[in-house]
Amino acid sequence: MFTTDALEDLDAMTIVGGLQRNDSGMSVASVGKMKVSSINGTIDDAHVSKANKFYMREVLYSKFKNILEKLRSLDYYLRQETNTINFVYNAMSKPPGPKAIREASNVFLVKCVMARQDFPLPRLFNAVVAMFSAYPDKDYGMMVIPKRAKAITSHMEVLQYFIPVASRPSDESNQEEVYITHRSTIFGEISLYKLEKDDVSVVHSLSLGNTTEVGSPAGSNSSSVSYCSKINLREEAENELVVLDAIMKDVLENEYSDFHMFTIRCGNSTKPAKENTSVGFVVVRQFHDHSKLFDHYNLSRREAHLDRLRAEIISLRLHPLFIVSSSLILRELAKKTHFYDFYFITPFSGRTFSNDLKKMMMVLEPRAFKKAPIFFEPPYKRKKATSSVNLPTYNFSKDHLIIYRHRLFPVKWFTNNSRLVVIGFSSLTKAFLRKLIFQWNRKDQNNRGNYTCLSWVQVTVISSPGIVEAEYDSLFQCPYCSNIRKCYLSFNNRSCYIRDCCVRMDLRFWVHFVPGTVEFIERDKKFVKLQACEILYDTLICLCSQDYVIRSSNEDAIKKIPCNFVELNCRLNKFMLYYKVRALLEEVPRTYLIVIYGNNLCTYECISFLIEHGVDHSRLVLVQPHRYTGFGEEDKLKNPYWDSNIQQILDDLLSDNGMSIYNDFNFHHWVVHETTDFIMDVVFQHFPSRRMMTFECDLFISFDEGKISYQDKQLFMASKLEMDGDRLLVGENFQTSDPNIYAAGPFVKIRHEVNYQYRYTSEMEIAGKLLHHLGIAPQKEYEDRYNLPLHFQAMLPMNYFITKVVMPRRYLSCQLPSSMCCTMTTYKNNIFCRVGLSMNMIVDEIVVVTKKEAHFDFLQHFVGKHELLLNNLKARYKARTIDCFITFFQEPWTELIMHENFADLQAENRDLLKPMAMSTLTRSNVGAFKDVTDMDFVTLNKRYLEHKLLSFLRDNRRDFRQRFALPEDFFKAELPIWLPKTGKSEDDTE
Repeated sequence: MFTTDALEDLDAMTIVGGLQRNDSGMSVASVGKMKVSSINGTIDDAHVSKANKFYMREVLYSKFKNILEKLRSLDYYLRQETNTINFVYNAMSKPPGPKAIREASNVFLVKCVMARQDFPLPRLFNAVVAMFSAYPDKDYGMMVIPKRAKAITSHMEVLQYFIPVASRPSDESNQEEVYITHRSTIFGEISLYKLEKDDVSVVHSLSLGNTTEVGSPAGSNSSSVSYCSKINLREEAENELVVLDAIMKDVLENEYSDFHMFTIRCGNSTKPAKENTSVGFVVVRQFHDHSKLFDHYNLSRREAHLDRLRAEIISLRLHPLFIVSSSLILRELAKKTHFYDFYFITPFSGRTFSNDLKKMMMVLEPRAFKKAPIFFEPPYKRKKATSSVNLPTYNFSKDHLIIYRHRLFPVKWFTNNSRLVVIGFSSLTKAFLRKLIFQWNRKDQNNRGNYTCLSWVQVTVISSPGIVEAEYDSLFQCPYCSNIRKCYLSFNNRSCYIRDCCVRMDLRFWVHFVPGTVEFIERDKKFVKLQACEILYDTLICLCSQDYVIRSSNEDAIKKIPCNFVELNCRLNKFMLYYKVRALLEEVPRTYLIVIYGNNLCTYECISFLIEHGVDHSRLVLVQPHRYTGFGEEDKLKNPYWDSNIQQILDDLLSDNGMSIYNDFNFHHWVVHETTDFIMDVVFQHFPSRRMMTFECDLFISFDEGKISYQDKQLFMASKLEMDGDRLLVGENFQTSDPNIYAAGPFVKIRHEVNYQYRYTSEMEIAGKLLHHLGIAPQKEYEDRYNLPLHFQAMLPMNYFITKVVMPRRYLSCQLPSSMCCTMTTYKNNIFCRVGLSMNMIVDEIVVVTKKEAHFDFLQHFVGKHELLLNNLKARYKARTIDCFITFFQEPWTELIMHENFADLQAENRDLLKPMAMSTLTRSNVGAFKDVTDMDFVTLNKRYLEHKLLSFLRDNRRDFRQRFALPEDFFKAELPIWLPKTGKSEDDTE
């Protein structure tokens, strides 16, 4: 949808009335108002007013307005088409009409299924059998679930034998959910048969299915397919069929083939395969790369018994009615192949294969924290698996892969009882949805170790058109960047927990996304109104914060966004900026001017993008707003998006290259053309002199740190939600003035003053607290304070990368400003590292600036730890034994701290030592312990702590890459040569 071909099609479809393309970019109407200068061929003004300067940019405005703004319209992603459906039924000899339709019906309706609380739910399968026995002349059973109905446990159990029916596009909102099943699904026997030569045609028909060619033919040069929502499914199916033909040839001709291929049939298993109906096929081979999954995915290393029993599903096609028999099919496949652990791999970009059972397989959740740097290497060049079969191979440490798994365990569904509606698709939304979907993935691994965990969440996300599509787009290729992983258009500033939501999982697999804009919230009737529909909710969650929103004293003046104004709040905005810059360089390559307004690290990241994509330094103007400091608690907050020391160095580098930089100028207003929404001038006001400065510009990019858009603010005010200025007031449980509406993110403010930092905190931790207060995933040991670090990364000019990991302040009243903390720095091999320590010697900040192209998410393990726990960090630094903190944090001892159970070890030690320390310090025990010094106290408990550490190493030894030596390992070693020999000689021993 966002490729170059797609935009060229939009350009061709645009009607620019009365304009004539020429080298100067002027319209016919304006040719008499300008003169061409002999100096560099630039266009000079000729006794015309400022308003008439717009005619120089008339073609540019047309592209900005009529082409690029198309990306924000709903019609670009969804097209409404009128369709007439013809129903055909067997009326026999009766005249057609409603009565004939009722008698021709072949389905019965299940109204309700109820069971006592102590009734074993798996026995409800007998109830489904009884339903079909009660209607022997009906082949289909159907259940209808109203939108307002809450999930019932008995319904959830019975619906395992039904499949959902997708509703057709309609103007009618809140349609009932329909589920259907077939008699053969309940009574038919599912059997697997080895592939025979006669089955080749069956595989062809099942593989192609009902796919039809969408758009242009496969060999056509037309680009209309490139941005269509259905990207030539026929061509993808035919590419898969080529691979299947090679596999079938290998299976039929090679006795020792690596592949196993079976047809899936329904009928009587005692009869030959030809007498049973073909409903699908499956291709598997042994999976050898399980050990390579530990870097990115949550897997147990205690499954060595399955090393030769794992299989990779290459392709699996199955009739939809038999998806409910997934467990039976996979168990039958295990009997035939002796594989008991099945995997299916889908790459984020590149060729994919079909698997109709992936909805019934457990998705492996990526690790929340990585344990090593992840380098920005380009996607792995895939090789052929064999000489005859062109199957891709994957680099599991570098490629973006979605991995499904099924271990033949019983299926267990996880859901939420209330219907959630989320407004906005921000980074916090991604974290919330991920927490909600993987609520079964707990630290004890009881669920994933005993069940096939599947999520069925009742949540609807409302976002502006194009935002979700842009986040999951994998077809865009930047012509300026050889490695897309370090291209600004694909680079994500957030932690791996957020990044993996769009590259190692697909939230659209579980969540219902609705494009549109919320017009108002009906609090009494509990629904939100969009342009075309109404969406009911039990709980409404507002996660619609923006990273950057322009702020002005006159909000009405900025209510309408001009077409040459850019705020980079999502990937869609980056795409639009890219195409606007490209159009700017094409239309006015010598006279353009870009004004950038901001004073944070993302501002410099955008400048780096512009310079690398053809913009000259001299055509850039950076206006930095005045940043207020020293305002009490505001200055004590740890802000990862701003770094004064590093930004001063960047300002000097950019100034030396010819870029204009102005400091302490706040945005005041912009001047648009009188007949169009095109910014002609931007006016700034200096602080504190209040002097005005005006800049002409063709493109205005703002990084002003307002957190709520004008439209969302008006929405909350119209809904009569309590606000304080630009912030929505909530309680510590994220509840607004309406008990059914929750809100979280940078745009909220807690009603009463709290003594802890709740801004600039981890999205993962906020999502966990929100789920706790909603009652979906309660936490045993909950506290309001924030304990997880916030990770931020950005690309800087001169090919530098910055990573900042900061710890939120647990107590604000006793903290010094962030600029007065103890800092330690190292510089080696073009790697600058800075570690900040709080007054309590807690590491509360790690900053890395380097030219190494890597993600440093593993640093989150060390922020929030005491420097003594980090192997006497401060003492070693003062002793000058640490050359580079990055190298220091990758030493073998750090594996202990990065282990998932290390926090439990700390908690056990704390629970042990705390009572002893308290009893030592109480006055009643002073007499008994008056001679006990601090050193004696440490000595008394040292042996026990050492024993606990050794037990921890024994229990988790196989999880470490470094083989730590234990005391018993020395007894297994050979005796030293100076010890006396006992009994046997060396020759006898050998």
